[in-house]
Amino acid sequence: MQERTITDFQNISNKLAGKIFYERDPSNDQFYRTIRMHLNVFANRVVPQYSNWVAGTPAEGIEPLPPLLLNALMRFQQSNTMFH
Repeated sequence: MQERTITDFQNISNKLAGKIFYERDPSNDQFYRTIRMHLNVFANRVVPQYSNWVAGTPAEGIEPLPPLLLNALMRFQQSNTMFH
């Protein structure tokens, strides 16, 4: 029997894990930052990781952050108050 790897878990559990989006600075459209969707395997949820604001244009192939995606991620967080 072969052991599962973290890559297997990412592919099975959430298609959003590992994707990178960009977001424009609302106060200055010359700046943007990237947001990477990281799979926290210990909490079994996707956590956004933000870069610093940089001047320029996003690289080709990176999608803009869907407006309601972060709201949906934060709304449906699992909370487990039991200690093991």
